[in-house]
Amino acid sequence: MKSADAPPAIQPDELAEALPQRASALSRLFIARSTVPLSRTEIGVLRTLTSGPVRITKLARCEGVTQPAISLVVKRLKERGWVTGEADPADGRAVLVAITPSGRRVLDRVRAEYRALLHEEMASLTEAELRTLADAVEILDRLIDRLRETAR
Repeated sequence: MKSADAPPAIQPDELAEALPQRASALSRLFIARSTVPLSRTEIGVLRTLTSGPVRITKLARCEGVTQPAISLVVKRLKERGWVTGEADPADGRAVLVAITPSGRRVLDRVRAEYRALLHEEMASLTEAELRTLADAVEILDRLIDRLRETAR
């Protein structure tokens, strides 16, 4: 039996709507405060490329955009000297995109700014709230892994 003071149970439909909204809002707030002129997609591409060169088609899938759209993003990043694009030795028709040392430095700077912003804001949280956030990250990681598995 629930006590009268207990909060109402969270409904899965509400969470399914709230999680992407909150993640997007946090991302937008960070990008708005960053000193590095990058879009969410550009940051995502650089992050993906830290694992090694990736084909344009895979980048498009990872970022959830069309191949022409990711080609424009890659073109902008190339113009800034943050990525390179070369023919895939396994298939000359495909392009492999790789991050440059300059691109890694930019991504490191973005990550450092993001950490600094969150550290500043999280300083006002209680120990219990920080533990809850840490638990949420672990739960989100498991959820992401399961969603990736079902997408394959």
